[in-house]
Amino acid sequence: MKRLLTILLTLSLILSLAACGSKTDDNTLDDPAGQEQENTDTQQPDGETKQDEPDGAQEDDKSESEQQPAPQPEKAPEQKTDTKTEEKPAQQPTETPAQKPAETPAPEQPKEEPKEEQPAAAGDPLAILSTVWKSYSEDEKFPSTEPVSMDVSDTDSLSYQLTFPAEDASLINSAASLMHMMNMNTFTCGAFHAADAKDVSTLASDLRSAIQGKHWMCGFPEKLVIVTMDQYVISMYGNEDLINTFRDKLLASYSNASAVYDEGIG
Repeated sequence: MKRLLTILLTLSLILSLAACGSKTDDNTLDDPAGQEQENTDTQQPDGETKQDEPDGAQEDDKSESEQQPAPQPEKAPEQKTDTKTEEKPAQQPTETPAQKPAETPAPEQPKEEPKEEQPAAAGDPLAILSTVWKSYSEDEKFPSTEPVSMDVSDTDSLSYQLTFPAEDASLINSAASLMHMMNMNTFTCGAFHAADAKDVSTLASDLRSAIQGKHWMCGFPEKLVIVTMDQYVISMYGNEDLINTFRDKLLASYSNASAVYDEGIG
């Protein structure tokens, strides 16, 4: 009995092996999968078939590529620029000026108060007439020449223009005049400085006599005024209004002046 079972098992094993072998052969004949797998091994991704190259050729190509140096890019030809460097003159060292020591500011001087008008210095009759004329306003001024100095050695001019007595020319050492521009008889003023203070009264009296005794040709003066001040004698004659205005301004400018004659001409 055991032997029979052994035989049956052996047969069944043989049959199963035979069945497996036949099945493998059928699959190989029917399914070309094996061929496709082989074909895929020899194809490139782009669909081209990879050709087998001999190993020697590959090694030769590799050795040649290693031996030959890689081509280098051609260098552009260098452009030469003719740049001439200009030679600059050597700069001389600048001299720094020596610093001056700081100056100490001078102390402020006290401001001087304006001084009161003082009489003109001796021998300067022009200053007296200029001072009085400057005190006039523009409305008060009349057509006239500016005050000018007179030459005391020219007795004819003194007598003709200022009615000064020629015999007293030696008693004065300076003189000045202010006259109307159109007519001297309208306004004429003369200032005289006596060489000696004792001759002041003599000059004033002689001037009054010469003016009152003159024969007038062109126009007739209305008034005569003679003022004395220290060694000065100032005579004036002409239109009464003009004479009075000048007299008042003269006395206001100099406190030591006084009118010794103030009268009409007739």
